This record gives sequence, C-alpha cells and structure tokens, in this order.
Amino acid sequence: MKCLYRNLAVSFIYLIIIVLFFHVYFVSFSTALIGPPEDNMQELWATWYSQTTLDTDPSAFFYTKYLSYPQGTSLLYYPFSHPNYVAMYIVRYVLGLGSDINTFIFLYNFFQLISFYLGAMGAYLLTRLFVKNETLAIISGFIFGFSPFHLAHALHHLHVGAISFVPFFVYCFIRYMRERKTYFAIMSILFWALSALSCWYYLVYIGYFVVFYYVFYAIKKRAMLWNDMLLPIISITFFVMLLLSPLIIPMILATSPSVYAEGHNYYVADLLGFITFHPYHLLSKLGAPIYSHFQGNGWEMTVYIGLANAALLIVAFLKKYYKKIENLGFCMACILFFMILSFGSYLHIAGQMLYVPLPTLLSEYIPLLKHVRTPSRAVIFVYLFAGVSVAMIVEYLFMKKRRTIAMITLCLLSLITFIDFYPSKLESTPIICPPVYALINKDTSKDFGIVNLPVTYLQSNRYMMFQAACLQKPMANGYIGRNLLNPLIDTINMSDIEVQKDELKKEKIKYIVVHKQQADEGIYKAHRYGDQYKDYDQLINEEIALKTINEYKNYYRLIHEDNFTALLQVY
Repeated sequence: MKCLYRNLAVSFIYLIIIVLFFHVYFVSFSTALIGPPEDNMQELWATWYSQTTLDTDPSAFFYTKYLSYPQGTSLLYYPFSHPNYVAMYIVRYVLGLGSDINTFIFLYNFFQLISFYLGAMGAYLLTRLFVKNETLAIISGFIFGFSPFHLAHALHHLHVGAISFVPFFVYCFIRYMRERKTYFAIMSILFWALSALSCWYYLVYIGYFVVFYYVFYAIKKRAMLWNDMLLPIISITFFVMLLLSPLIIPMILATSPSVYAEGHNYYVADLLGFITFHPYHLLSKLGAPIYSHFQGNGWEMTVYIGLANAALLIVAFLKKYYKKIENLGFCMACILFFMILSFGSYLHIAGQMLYVPLPTLLSEYIPLLKHVRTPSRAVIFVYLFAGVSVAMIVEYLFMKKRRTIAMITLCLLSLITFIDFYPSKLESTPIICPPVYALINKDTSKDFGIVNLPVTYLQSNRYMMFQAACLQKPMANGYIGRNLLNPLIDTINMSDIEVQKDELKKEKIKYIVVHKQQADEGIYKAHRYGDQYKDYDQLINEEIALKTINEYKNYYRLIHEDNFTALLQVY
C-alpha cells in the first residue's frame, strides 16, 4: 500500500509537469495537432488510417490504395506505432467515442503527452534500483521522460516519441539478470516487443543495449558467462523475434537495395549538441549560432542533456567516481557507447565532420541494419542512463551530508533541471479543410482518385492530413519512406500535358488539385501560443502554381478556384 501511495504521488508530480509544459495546447486540443506542420501531418493520417482499419479490416495495415493510387502501396515499412493505435481503439470503444477527425486529433495529442508521463515513470522505477533517495529518482525520471529529445520528436513523430516501454524493459531486464525470476524475463520480452512495435528503431537499440550489457560484464569478470548471462539474453532475444516474426519476416522478404534510404551520416548527434541550447530551449537564441551549423533538422539534432547534468557527469568521470560508486561505471559506459552510436558514421563537432570512423559506419553495409538511418535517436539510452547516473552521483556526494545541505542540493538540482528543460516556441498545426475537398466529396461515383500538385515532401505530408481530415478518398500522392512499388505520381508525364491526360484517364484519376499558397488569414498556418499566427512553410511558388493552372485549363475542366487552390477535372 505504501508503494502504491508513493507511485501515485510521483504520478501526480509528472502529470503537473505535463500541464506546466504543454498548457498552451489545451485550448485547441481537438482541433490542432501538437507541433508545427511537418511529419505530424503524416502521423495524423496514420492515426486516422489505423482507427478506420481496426474498425473494418486489420489486414489493411499491410497494404493500402488510399495512397499512391491506383497501384496502392505496401505499408510493411510504414512507421506505425501499433501499441498507441490499439490503445486509442480501446479508449474509443470503452468511452464510446466516434470516428470523426476531431476525436482522432484529440487522441493523437493525448497519447503524445501521456508518453511523457509513462516514460518518466519507467525511468523513475529503474532509478530506484540504483538509489535510495526518492527525490533523486523523480529527477532522473524527469530527465528521461521530459528530455529535449523526447520533446522535439513529440512535436513531429508519434512513433519516435513512444519511448514509454524502453525504461520498463531495462527495469525488468536488469531485475531478471539479478534475481532470475521468470516473470521478469517474460515482462522483458513483452516490453521489448512493445518498444519495437512502437518504433522499429527501439528494437535495434534495445538489441544494442543487451549486447552491451553482456560485453561489459563479460569483460569486467573476464569470463564468457555462458550460463549466467549469454544463454538468458539469447533466450529473451529469440522469443522477442518469435513474437515479432509475423511482421519481421515479410519485411525481410521485401527488403531490397531500392528500399534503403540515406541519412546515416546526416541525421546525427553533434558532440557540442549535448551542451548547446537547442531550438526549443528558453535560451535558444544563444545556442542558434552553434546549432545552426549542425547536421540534420531541428528535432533530430536536439540531443541537449543539460548543463548541470553534463557538468556532474564530467566531474564524476574526471574524479573517477565510477570506481567508487557501485554500478556507476556500467551506467557511464552505457552513456558513452550510445553517444558514439548517435554521432553517425563519422564524428561531428560544431557541424564539421571529422573523418574518425565510428561503429554506425558498419551498419551502412549490414542488411536490415541499413534501415536504422537516423543515428541521433540512439540518445534515448544516453538520457535514460544520464538520469540514473546523475542521481547516483548526487546521492554519493550530498545525501550523506547534513540534512540542510542535502535539501538545498535537491531543491537546486530540481529547479535547474526543470528550467533547463522547459520548452519554448511550442507551435501547433490547426486542421482547416480547403473548400475544394468539399466539392470532391459531393461526387458519389466510386473507384476514382485525385492528384494534388505540386509534389514535395512537406506537401505530401499535408495532402495526407487533408485526406484524413477532409477527403477520405484515394489519392495518387502520399509519402511512404520506403515505397516497394512504382507509384503513378513518380512516373506521370509532367512535360507533355496531352500525354499526361491520357495517363490520368487510363488510371482513373478524376480530379487535380493545385495548391497555390499556404498563408492567408490563418489558413494553412501554424498556430503559436494560442493567439498568434506565423508562416511556417512557403515552399510553394505561387507564380509556378498559377502557370500550371493556366496551362491545365486548356486540357482539363476548371471547376473551382480561390486564393489557395484550383480544382480541375480530368475528362
């Protein structure tokens, strides 16, 4: 009972922090997506598609004709966050929620935020294995659950932000290796599988962790530890792969050189990134002159660990506390290992690539591991064990001092860490449907598709959002990171419109929507702090769009045109 009350109290603390961090979103929680318009638009599509698929035909998780019409596309490699979608479905069923877009927006936002609580609670429980002080365990949970990495990805990716099961796996795995209780082995298998189903990257990174765990203790004890460690780890890994085999085997069979994507040496962590104020930091303007030179985008390069945390870890390393504090050596070695993995194929410092080859370089040439193309995501384990290490170091240095000194130390550490991780520049994406889609919805005929122009990465995400929120009809567009087929949108003739028209008619494309601009009176704009609008994306050149419309009028029937879009019919 005491343990229950303690966990409830810790839960209350983390839930309050969620409110303090993300209260700006609550005013539009069911009408706007968390984060600026980017991959979150594609994630809304996945939320809508998963719920409608679970309502009708779960086998459609493997293939869809809603995207890349008319061929359709395989979804084997699509980054579905399956545990989140199943949980959403259960919540809808239990509470009797509908299948309207506002419900899906609400659920998407809710599960993004609840991952902060679950991730923090998992790290808190893990830290309790290493420290006795309750407050330090709470701080450790905060460092992992509310890390800048997690925040950055929560603004963009539901699947990468689904960190919740990782600390629970580590907790159960370590307890099993210590106590050899069968139920901890079973829970390790389940949490590893759930982590993988949330984000396939975590399947690999947890695999790296268990290999590291074995190698560390084998070297430390100078023995193979065959029965003590290697056989149990192999058994857990085997059953995880067995559980996931219905998905992994088709993915392996479908793998070919054409489905591998680049990024192993681009979406990386920079060594200075761990101590540089990141784009979402309160002092981001001070960090901008440095992080503006980093590789990758704002969320992949955000690996800031906190100045106080970094200082403690560096001091502990220089003073060799890892020799004095039990298990600190393991935790700090784990931090270093995953930092090295996060740097990519070569070391990056201040945006400059040094030709120092790193382990990630090998994964570029290993089948299947080549899919793990964003090394910076390995920092999930850096944050997890940084929190544990900080708790252990502070407990060693201060908790045996006078009570007053200990209390002041805890208060200062809590305040500094909270302020250092407090987010700024939180934007959202309101969902407002262009009028042209309402016109298309009036067409009751079946078996036809539409084309959205122009075709860019960001626009493809936007079109997927519009399909989920406004249209729900097949379209030739849609971004699938690893498309196993050859979609029409990639082969259509853009230079000879007469030939193009014949192709579209043959493939049952009935409408073309040309998007002219993204910014006017708040439509297609990112919503910031609840009351201000700013242009987020102006990739579309209006002159090019107008030229396209003028040319297309000679070949297609113009049905509607406004300041934002033009609708043409293929006839």
